[in-house]
Formats: sequence, C-alpha cells, structure tokens
Amino acid sequence: MQEIAGRPTIHPFLFIVGKAAGFFAWLMPALSLAGKGSLHQTAGRAFDYLALIALILGAVLILISSFALGKSIRIGLPTGETVLRTKGIYRYSRNPMYVGVHLVTLAAMLYTLKWWIILPGLFSIYIYHLIVLGEELFLERRFGEAFRQYIQKTGRYFWKI
Repeated sequence: MQEIAGRPTIHPFLFIVGKAAGFFAWLMPALSLAGKGSLHQTAGRAFDYLALIALILGAVLILISSFALGKSIRIGLPTGETVLRTKGIYRYSRNPMYVGVHLVTLAAMLYTLKWWIILPGLFSIYIYHLIVLGEELFLERRFGEAFRQYIQKTGRYFWKI
C-alpha cells in the first residue's frame, strides 16, 4: 500500500490549519457555484476572466504535476525511499503543484472578493511557502549535490531566465 501521509515540515498545528484555510478558500466559491448561496462579487468582467484563467491553469498544473510525481506524491515528507523529480514539468518549477494550488486559491479570492475568503487564502499561501522551505531542507539532506545543482537551474516556483 502506498504511503500518502508523511511528516509535516512545519509544526503540525500550522500544517493542518494552513491546509484547512486553503480548503475553506476553495470550498466556499465551489458551494456558491453549485447553487448553495451567492458569494460571487465582481469588480468587473476582467476579474471574472482572471479568476477563470487562474482556476484552469491551476487545475492543469495540479494534474500534470500529480502525474509527474506518480507514487512519490505525499502530504508531508516521505518516511521511506523517494526519487528527486527533475524532468518534465519539474524542469521548469521545483514546486509546480504548489503553484497550481496557489492559482486555484487566487481564483477563489478573485471570484469572491470577500475578505473572509482572501485572508484564509493568503494565510494558506504563506503556510505553503513555509512548507516548501522545510521540504527544500529535507531534499538537500536527502539528495545533496544533485538537489543543489537542481536549484541552480530551476526556480522555486517559476522558471529561471
């Protein structure tokens, strides 16, 4: 059976609360779109289109990076063997799945323009950044020089120019 849950890279309370805040930011607009209340507040069609673009790009990035990770996908750090992924989408970003998650969160914030969606969304993005920093420490310890070479060529979130 594949291990899906690993060790959190930050305090477990922050790990859980940060992920829950992101889930909340995603859930409220989803319920609104499903007809369970109206949260949509627009500052114009441009915001609606930006939200839609962010949602689609985010979902695509999450799917592509999930397939690229394959059996290495975890919530937290792996406790067993794992492989450093540097090919495919991971050639352009060390964290394409998190970029996708952040884009979906941004879509929720743009779609609702509600402070009680925006604040948990921003908190979630910040917590995910702390998680990434912890993951990088783990990866450097686990893969050493291979990971150091990888970070020289590949941006944390976006490609290096």
